[in-house]
Amino acid sequence: MPDPTDAPSTSPMVTVVYSPDALGDQSYNDLIYSGVENISNQKELRTLHLSPATREEGLDYLENIFRLMEAPGDSVRRLFIVASSDYDAWLRQNNRRLEGNPCADLLYLETATPLDGKGSTLYMPYYGAMYEAGALTPHFMEKVMMVGANPEDGHVLEAMQGFKDGFDTYWFPLNPEEKKLVTMYIGQHAGEGYSITDTLALKMIAEYRKLANEGFGRHTVVVPVCGGAGAVFQRLCTILQQFIVMGIDVENYAVNSQYSAVKHIDWAVEESIVKWFSGEGMAKHQTLGLASGYTEMKVHFRPYWVLRIRNLNAPSDEVLKQLHEEAIRKEELKMKSDE
Repeated sequence: MPDPTDAPSTSPMVTVVYSPDALGDQSYNDLIYSGVENISNQKELRTLHLSPATREEGLDYLENIFRLMEAPGDSVRRLFIVASSDYDAWLRQNNRRLEGNPCADLLYLETATPLDGKGSTLYMPYYGAMYEAGALTPHFMEKVMMVGANPEDGHVLEAMQGFKDGFDTYWFPLNPEEKKLVTMYIGQHAGEGYSITDTLALKMIAEYRKLANEGFGRHTVVVPVCGGAGAVFQRLCTILQQFIVMGIDVENYAVNSQYSAVKHIDWAVEESIVKWFSGEGMAKHQTLGLASGYTEMKVHFRPYWVLRIRNLNAPSDEVLKQLHEEAIRKEELKMKSDE
């Protein structure tokens, strides 16, 4: 507890509001946390991380914050980061409430649509990185179990579509009849499916085997586009010694991961806080995709037995470069078509 005789701190403060039960996902939200803490330690900023148990609790957090901050109460600079599209409608209806407080700033992550009125937005399209990963997949594995959090969250659908479009190409020679992609969802509605029990994950793996006519599973890669639930599939596949798991968001996802689609949201958050803290100010809207380097496909080539049993060599640097350039073009075309 603070000493009541101490003067209140006037250090700038960064507050983050996450999706329900988001922290600890070993993925996207933990990267945001790390980015905020890293730059805040460097700049000696105060931080507060709010990970509500439910969406309603998250909305209560936001209402309390906005009620206190909509009028100038002190001269302390405060940055509020909203890290979830779960609160999109509420945020767009209420962001102008902060316009009366010059010390309060707002950053809304992962939306392609800028805010009307006060607040900056940041969008990191994942289509290109996932397209690149999907196109590379047949070099190692001809079967894919792609697990989405739910069929309603736009960023999930964008990532899954990118992977599918890449997988449907023929960068590497493979009999089309050997390729098979099975799509499954953990939840059915927006905000659902980012956590999963071992029992349900095992049931989904068993269901996949039936749909894909898969036996032992040495020719399957699991692509978990489901936040923290992906760590459960990674752990189970490691224990069972079945399937290969593609990393999502984090660079070194697992020992049984040959490659990862990485989203450097921690870099983007750090850069935004630096601009805010310096007085330069954050851009009204930023789009940071594959061409910017803030998203990418990282190749690990682990485990090596995959290459050995299939008598494969690692793709050449030239082939990977050409694939990367095509993925950038595909993402730019996708973004134009979505405008």
